[in-house]
Amino acid sequence: MTAPQTKTSTKTTRQPEQEGFRQAMSWLHTWSGLILGWLLFAIFVTGTLSFFKNEFNLWMRPELHGLPPPDSDVAQRAQAALHKHAPGVSNFIMRLPDERTPAVNVLWRDKPNSRFETLLLHPQTGAALQARETAGGEFFYRFHFELRTAHKGRWTIQGRWVVGAATLMMFIALLTGVVTHRRIFKDFFTFRPRKGGQRAWLDAHNVSGVLVLPFYLMITFSGLMIFHAMYMPAGIAAAYPGAKGTDTQSYFSELQGDVPGARSARRGGNAQTEPLPMLDLGPMLSQASQLWHGGRVGSITVRSDSQGPLVEITRHDGDRLQYGPARLRFDGRTGQLQTQVDPQSPAIKTYGVLYGLHLGRFADIGMRWVLFGFGVMGSLMIASGLILWSVKRRAQALRKTPAAPLPFGERLVASFNIGLMGGLPLAIAAYLLANRLLPLEMPGRPDAELSCFFGTWALALLLGLIRPSRQGWALVLGMTALAYLHLPLVNALTTSTHLGISLPAMDWTWAGIDLSFAAMGLMLAALTRHLLQRKSQTAARHALPAKAAAAPGRQPGSQGIPGDNTAQEA
Repeated sequence: MTAPQTKTSTKTTRQPEQEGFRQAMSWLHTWSGLILGWLLFAIFVTGTLSFFKNEFNLWMRPELHGLPPPDSDVAQRAQAALHKHAPGVSNFIMRLPDERTPAVNVLWRDKPNSRFETLLLHPQTGAALQARETAGGEFFYRFHFELRTAHKGRWTIQGRWVVGAATLMMFIALLTGVVTHRRIFKDFFTFRPRKGGQRAWLDAHNVSGVLVLPFYLMITFSGLMIFHAMYMPAGIAAAYPGAKGTDTQSYFSELQGDVPGARSARRGGNAQTEPLPMLDLGPMLSQASQLWHGGRVGSITVRSDSQGPLVEITRHDGDRLQYGPARLRFDGRTGQLQTQVDPQSPAIKTYGVLYGLHLGRFADIGMRWVLFGFGVMGSLMIASGLILWSVKRRAQALRKTPAAPLPFGERLVASFNIGLMGGLPLAIAAYLLANRLLPLEMPGRPDAELSCFFGTWALALLLGLIRPSRQGWALVLGMTALAYLHLPLVNALTTSTHLGISLPAMDWTWAGIDLSFAAMGLMLAALTRHLLQRKSQTAARHALPAKAAAAPGRQPGSQGIPGDNTAQEA
């Protein structure tokens, strides 16, 4: 008789198990992903689009369509056109055309501290090209790392700090996510969309998170390292002391393989200089090609200093993985090579490789699509995590009180999911439509495009706040589908670069963009149709119980969560 009593006593006095390290990291993973999750989604989406920054730049300037490839005299001809356009030029940067950028792009100025002016030139004739003013794909690139809201840039330093904080939070979320997943390799092969509700969203989050996890770790860590001097300045301050604090000029000069002061001089310095004469660039370009074993020239920088004109030829940044292309410096008058700059110390090379991996400029068209796909997976990982947070808490609430109203915090998260995540693709479509529909001679046209972007995004957020439900998702995604489906049509009505021209000519740069818009629209239309069907099925299933037990117009489990059926599961 005593044995059972002893056994019972043992059970009642048993102490609860202590929380393990994996469980302790779970809350950190959840909240580090939620707090800045919507900002991270925007950063990831615009960063993904930045892999095709040059293609967006070209599409948003249809006047540059059909330009011929450059010949060997393109630099000399462009220099002559620049001197004719601006006889007093004292500093210019000439970016030569390539397969992604067909025009010669010249940045020039005639005063040391003035802004650079832009001149687009025909690659074979040197004639000035008139293209519409636009923020182009540069907006996606700039928003990605500094949250730029205006064409000329405002609050860029503050934006970089905010992006750095968000990137650090994502890095923490990734590391804690690895710790909390004890079945990380099993999750790689597990996706059960038919389960619905919390299980389907958890599987989607796990699969999208595990599938290209090395890419996420690389892209977040390298993003932090690019701005290491801003985020982690203590080491630089200790190693490079200056008379007025940290000697950052010496640090960056060494990082780029220059002597102290050369970085400031390359930017034009502060001293008044004489106008540049016409220079014979051909022999210098030939010598650069020989030294780089056939490598491409990316840009030519010419400036005038106290010793006369100086020419710096920079290798194309797509020729290798390491960012920070090799440079050659020539005496502008004699054409004599003065310096070869290509630092290869372990620290500089490591930094350059991380920088190059993040930018992806080494990638050809196939690799760019792979990187784009990785970026899409990352965006889906963030989106599914934010929706999973809502689904999980809604399921818990329904198990406790099936008729409980949606708490304010959950309603706010659901609204942000619709407005900030669902609204971002709509804002991008509005930005692209504005490029085609705004008057070409409109003053401040690039900022007007950006106003359309942010105004549409704000409208989507307002819709999400008003209707944080599956109906709200369907409304925003349906509008987005219509916008993307209309982009090829509007392009055909306003330009001569439409599919009727680009497809027969097999011009896949232009045709690919229009086809991508159409594919995006069809995919979103199918998703909208699915949401509306699920809504009608859920309404029919709950019609009788709703009349007997629920409040009028209430549909448990459908608020702000697309595809959720946790009410049935609960």
